[in-house]
Amino acid sequence: MSTLLDWAKALQNADGDEGLLIELAGVFIDECPEMMRQVRAAIDRRDARELRRAAHSLKGSAHIFAASEAGAAAFRLEEMGADGNFRDVEDGWTLLRFEVESLLSELIARVGDRNPDETRDTQNS
Repeated sequence: MSTLLDWAKALQNADGDEGLLIELAGVFIDECPEMMRQVRAAIDRRDARELRRAAHSLKGSAHIFAASEAGAAAFRLEEMGADGNFRDVEDGWTLLRFEVESLLSELIARVGDRNPDETRDTQNS
């Protein structure tokens, strides 16, 4: 089992609908680069409120896939934003980047080019 994500738990989070989970993975794969840009921009501007918001959004997305390490890294930055504490923010960013890039690689390897509609059709047969 991967330590990057827990597919069985993620499937539970999607009410057992693998097609939905694959669709959510596709959305995350597409939107994650922009979410990461928002976190980085908040760090660069030392915008604590935006850092808290952007990291919180990323944490929620990681939670869908039961990606505890990526979620924890995002939570760390969310707390820094909430506290207005940028002292260790670069370390937090490095960890977040590593965990999210690893999660993305795992999701891409797992879902590849799977079409969520095809998966739903197969489940409903």
